[in-house]
Amino acid sequence: MTGASGYIGSVVAQQAIQQGYNVYALSRTERSDEKIRNLGATPVRGGLQSYAVLQEQSAQADIVFHLADPWAGNFGKMEYDEVVRIDVGAVDAIGEGLKGTSKPLVITSGTLVVAARPDGLETDEESAISEKPLNDRIKSEQHALGLRSHGINVSAIRLPPWVYGRGGSGVRLFMAMFTDMKEVFYVDQGSAPTSVVHVDDAAQLYLLAAKKAQPGDIFNAVSSNTVTARELATAIAQTANLPLQSLSFDEATSRVGEFMASFLSVENRASGKKARETLGWKPRGPTVINDIKNGSYSKR
Repeated sequence: MTGASGYIGSVVAQQAIQQGYNVYALSRTERSDEKIRNLGATPVRGGLQSYAVLQEQSAQADIVFHLADPWAGNFGKMEYDEVVRIDVGAVDAIGEGLKGTSKPLVITSGTLVVAARPDGLETDEESAISEKPLNDRIKSEQHALGLRSHGINVSAIRLPPWVYGRGGSGVRLFMAMFTDMKEVFYVDQGSAPTSVVHVDDAAQLYLLAAKKAQPGDIFNAVSSNTVTARELATAIAQTANLPLQSLSFDEATSRVGEFMASFLSVENRASGKKARETLGWKPRGPTVINDIKNGSYSKR
């Protein structure tokens, strides 16, 4: 695994261990080593540019999960072209270890690579790619899926904008940001719907894909796509006991930058139907609003 010490990867590792797998996880630091060991996994020293390590470990593995994101911890510090370059290099090294084996490689992408429909209806894995994505993650996805031509059973999990649960991820980051600002805001009317998934349900989908996906398959890890930006902001404001207001896109951009303002206002109604019907995925986590107001975020 790459990314096993991260928010989603750690849950994937936990679930894999519960299912009887021995998990070997890439680790760059002693702090990550400790976290990985606490999960019950074995740390392997290396990073996404440790190509020999990636190739060797992949060759020995039965399944490879790639969840590490070069942008994590480098937001605003690294151009996305460099993120893509690092990711492509890592995937190629993993591919060298898996070439011709038909072993599963499950990689990570995002539902925001797809453009929202003008009619407001759901999008799916076959929908048109956005002409102006928030980043170029689609380049990494397309490159990785191309490894199927080398006899690798590669599939992609597209995570929604909001992965929540266990008191972490974007919800926790935005709660901290709004607390520092001493107020919560949404952009314009806050009416754009977005896609969400509980972290435990997302992890379950990675394991199902490893067992059942066909080469080139893509699955949206989406349990719901009807919650709006205003509903999320309202729940955060109530839980954090902060005032709530609407800002124009320009006002939001001046406060938190264009990327964050775009993230908070973008429409994303991705469907998780394919994962349910093809893989038997059954999301069971609490709703994101309930988790913010009454669950893992209200207890911290």
